Amino acid sequence: EIKMEKKNKKTLILSVIICLLPMLLGAILYNKLPEQMPIHFTTNDVPDNYAHKNFALFGLPLIMAIVQAICLIAVNIKLNKLKNEEKPKILKIMEWFIPVVTVLIYVIMVEVPLGSTVYVGKSICLILGILFMIIGNYIPKMSYEIGKTTFHPMPKSEKSFRKMSKIKGYSFIVMGIVLLIMIIWA
Repeated sequence: EIKMEKKNKKTLILSVIICLLPMLLGAILYNKLPEQMPIHFTTNDVPDNYAHKNFALFGLPLIMAIVQAICLIAVNIKLNKLKNEEKPKILKIMEWFIPVVTVLIYVIMVEVPLGSTVYVGKSICLILGILFMIIGNYIPKMSYEIGKTTFHPMPKSEKSFRKMSKIKGYSFIVMGIVLLIMIIWA
């Protein structure tokens, strides 16, 4: 049986609704959009893969909502095994990643066929750069007990866990900075 705290249920419901919310925009703009919608872009922001309008506008947000629900339920199951541990801040941030990215990518996907100039590559670099820097900031703050359930293979001592966490954290921050610099040079 899956047990969820009331606040976790609210987060699950709200985040799934946010994943589905772009469907309203799709319904409003449905008649203005082409039958084939861009769903993938080259590094030069040129669409190179398309999907039928119905799948792009309604299927993709539905898939993202399902992925979001599965991820949050899986994390909740994992956290239930840790009786006295508080949910790490990084998980509180990550539980909103899929809904935010779903909305941003959906807007890009709809704006391009409507003739807007959208810098897809720069937008993705910005989103990922910020995310990597946030993750890099919180990885070293993760408790050893939480780490035991998430790091594989797990270091044998808390000292080596801390060292590994700092290295991972700095690596994520550097990757985030590199992605943000790429926006300027791209």
